[in-house]
Amino acid sequence: MLSNRTLAIIGCSFLAVLLVRQEVRMDILEEKLDDVIQVREHIKYTKNDLDCLTRNIYYEAGVESKTGKFAVAHVTVNRLKTGHWGNSICKVVYARKQFSWTLAKKLPRPDSKLWAESEDVARKVLAGHRVRGLAKSLYYHAVYIKNPAWADPKQEAGQIGDHVFYNGARGSNLTLNSI
Repeated sequence: MLSNRTLAIIGCSFLAVLLVRQEVRMDILEEKLDDVIQVREHIKYTKNDLDCLTRNIYYEAGVESKTGKFAVAHVTVNRLKTGHWGNSICKVVYARKQFSWTLAKKLPRPDSKLWAESEDVARKVLAGHRVRGLAKSLYYHAVYIKNPAWADPKQEAGQIGDHVFYNGARGSNLTLNSI
């Protein structure tokens, strides 16, 4: 029979192994999602589409790193490609209850520097810049939202800044083929 001390040592050792494995997993995900790459896909857009994408980047990830901004824009473009949320960038951005900022009655006045950076990212994404590892991602949520009902941990692509990205959602068959 094992003593309480032996059981405690085994338990602590097991916990340490789990924590190390989780940390290694996150390092791999962050490394995979770190790069912004150029692909051969250009999105046709209007001035209005550019404005809608810029707004979405700004209000969803305006204070995030540049990679965080690229990630939000990448998911927006991925959603456009499915056709499920609409056939234009503006329709995707303003699809019912998809992006929380669109529900606000009054938005704060944009910071000019962050707006310019958001617009620059929007132009680059429309010209084919993407975040490595998010080619199939259609969903994300802010890290302060713990375990949203739609989130399927098996579909998690990883975390960039304050957002966790997913390739699919619980109960949905909607997916995006890799680009």
